[in-house]
Amino acid sequence: MAQLCRNFRSVAVVRVGEVKFSFNLILPPQTTAGTMLNFPYLRDQAELSVNGGSLSTTWLKDHQALVLSKSRPGFDAATVRAITDILSTIDRGELKEIRYLVYDFAHGGREAPPPAEGFGEMAAENSELIVDTPVITIAWARGLMSGCDFDFAMHCSAIVAEKDAHFSFSGDPADLLGLYAAVGRTLGYVKAERLMESDTTLAADEAHDLLIVRDVVAPQSGLAPIEKYLAQFGRRYNASHAIFRAQRMVQPGVDRRSLAAFARN
Repeated sequence: MAQLCRNFRSVAVVRVGEVKFSFNLILPPQTTAGTMLNFPYLRDQAELSVNGGSLSTTWLKDHQALVLSKSRPGFDAATVRAITDILSTIDRGELKEIRYLVYDFAHGGREAPPPAEGFGEMAAENSELIVDTPVITIAWARGLMSGCDFDFAMHCSAIVAEKDAHFSFSGDPADLLGLYAAVGRTLGYVKAERLMESDTTLAADEAHDLLIVRDVVAPQSGLAPIEKYLAQFGRRYNASHAIFRAQRMVQPGVDRRSLAAFARN
């Protein structure tokens, strides 16, 4: 936690039109994640860099959305700790202004390495967030979604994919058990098994046809497409939250320990 606090005590960059203003955020040494993201004191589009710059957070005040942008594929230990802290803070009700938690997978076409310890618990907590809080989680896919990146995206309330995104089912079956279970809940386990056995890679439109992806949007750099999407999506926030919550409540969570034991046998 102390390391996370040190990471958040970095330089924030605020965009106003085409001009960037930088300022240092002064945080107390024992600050919790809730205080670190003290929204009333963050201007629109304030950015905080975490984990050496591979994970950045951006607060979109007008949309009540926190965007977590990942510039590297996969989930290393520092990223797992940072996201787990944020999820726990939201779950405790300490970030009262937030409606959307958007995971921006901005790592391009690189494949995801095996995740760090704690990934399964983090994915499960993210999946259950819709049940216990007013927060809708959205995975924003820009490039190749594979391994634990694809797995985690399937544990969000919805996946939005840019036209250039692809979804890969290739990899070591032992590393894809969580993905298999998550996709199986949507498509059926026979279909999920066939996709994985054939090492299928789906285009964004194909993933949309299979109901893996909710919406396909035109590719665009930066946060502009996310803001545009949230502006439209926000008009039906209450209905969407109720639907996503009901879906999660009727679908059992993925027990990764049982899956791992099954794989060993």
